[in-house]
Amino acid sequence: RIRKMIHDIINIIISLPSQHVIYGMISTVLCIAVAWVYGNCSQKLRLVILQTIGYLVIFNEIVFQVYMIYYGIWSPSTSLPLEMCYISALLIPIYAKNQNIRALKNWFYFAGFSGSLFAFINTNLSEMKHIYVSIHYFFAHGLVIFVMLSIVLDGYRPKWSDYFNAIQWTTILVASIITINLILGSNYMFTFDKPEGVNFTLLMPDWPYYFLIMLLIGLVAYTLMMLIGMLLNNKQ
Repeated sequence: RIRKMIHDIINIIISLPSQHVIYGMISTVLCIAVAWVYGNCSQKLRLVILQTIGYLVIFNEIVFQVYMIYYGIWSPSTSLPLEMCYISALLIPIYAKNQNIRALKNWFYFAGFSGSLFAFINTNLSEMKHIYVSIHYFFAHGLVIFVMLSIVLDGYRPKWSDYFNAIQWTTILVASIITINLILGSNYMFTFDKPEGVNFTLLMPDWPYYFLIMLLIGLVAYTLMMLIGMLLNNKQ
């Protein structure tokens, strides 16, 4: 059974659209390249890089919203930046100006990185004909991953209190998004319906079980990130 599950997961990854794979590879290379530059520059230049990325996040979201309106596909139930990773991306400009806020570091390390990583290895995009939808998707997720790498390069190491802080804020976010979905009739963070596209929920049962499984996977991801952080701390 375990072998079959692994085989099914691999098949999902293999079935990803070629455009998703190409954009994912480009984003990964750029993340590593910018992280290398960040790790080998002065503190002053690091601040400039973070602030520039903060402006890029805002620019990316504005262009995306204008694009959706221009093509007549904007909708309050599908176009708002209310998915976890887009919320994480929009926190980057705040973090760039307030790097001393540990709760933001906790969020990027646990929620931001875990969500963006899963977005790279599967997708909720059902159609790739609108090219900027894909660019917006990878740009936002890639920048979140970079910020997570930057805080680790700056010396951030998670504590158990940080782990529980991230779980607390994730719980608040999920409850808030469920409320918004009930008001708008939307499905942000896929609280009521499986995401479209090629993703791991294809292997999961219907609502509410798939959503509970997604929450459990998120908790496992947070725990793994905590263990990795402990290893980094011991190595340091």
